[in-house]
Amino acid sequence: MGRKRDREQIIAATQPSLGSGEYIRSCSAVWAAECGGRVPLLFRARSRHYLALTDQRLILFQAPHRRRPLTTDEMLIAKRHSSFTLEKTRRYLPLLQVRIRDSADREIALEFRPRDRRVGRELATVLGGEPRRRSDVAEW
Repeated sequence: MGRKRDREQIIAATQPSLGSGEYIRSCSAVWAAECGGRVPLLFRARSRHYLALTDQRLILFQAPHRRRPLTTDEMLIAKRHSSFTLEKTRRYLPLLQVRIRDSADREIALEFRPRDRRVGRELATVLGGEPRRRSDVAEW
């Protein structure tokens, strides 16, 4: 699936759950994994997800299996920005990694591909700015 088709599906699946006056700021496909435990993130199974960032909430969808359209049934998280805290951002070339923590104290790593880094930076800004990075590698 192409990026344009991904965005169309994310917008179509998000529209029914939007509140009055709520709008989608940005959306993209991401690689996501829950952090925690003794296993390093490097060895955790990341899977493809779709992220929609509205002016009020962060919405995360599990990517459907091949050739199936994205529906509201795949929605995993739809919480207000205030229920998340930004842990850190890192640039692992070519990915931008944004780690967030939710109100249940789960840490989630979201990795954005090069063409979707703008969405990752916007997410970091919405959740409280850009914290100090561990590796400060310039983007290309």
